[in-house]
Order: sequence, then structure tokens, then C-alpha cells
Amino acid sequence: MLNKTIPERVFQVKDASGRQYKVTRYAWLESETDETSATQWHETWHLLMTENGGFLDPVGDGRYVIDGTGTVVEPVDAQPA
Repeated sequence: MLNKTIPERVFQVKDASGRQYKVTRYAWLESETDETSATQWHETWHLLMTENGGFLDPVGDGRYVIDGTGTVVEPVDAQPA
């Protein structure tokens, strides 16, 4: 079994005061195949992390809270999922 973690995408979120935060979505990928055959990866888990090291947890309605600060943020453009 093969495993890897990749920074899948970067996007912006903002809080109620308009301050923006850069967020990276990291994906954990896994494959059942070995290194000699064509590898088919599937995502087993992901996490959203700000550039300052805060983690985003969903609170509903497409919004998130930054752990440790309690700051509620929402995506600037599109839903990050």
C-alpha cells in the first residue's frame, strides 16, 4: 500500500471584519497498487490549514471556525469543501 499527502489547493477565507486568510487544503491519498503498476489514488482524509498553522473546522452554512481563536470565516469565492 502506498500513501502520500499533497497540498491539493489554496484558497482565501475572510472573517466578519473582512480580514482574509490564506488556506491550504491538504489531502491524504492512498493506493492499493504497488510502485510498478499504474497507480490509482483515492483520498482518505483531508484538512484545511491557514498559513499561520490554524486548522479550519466546519460550523455549517459553508462557514468554518479557526481552532484556537474561535474566529468564524467563510470562503471568499467558492466553497472549499
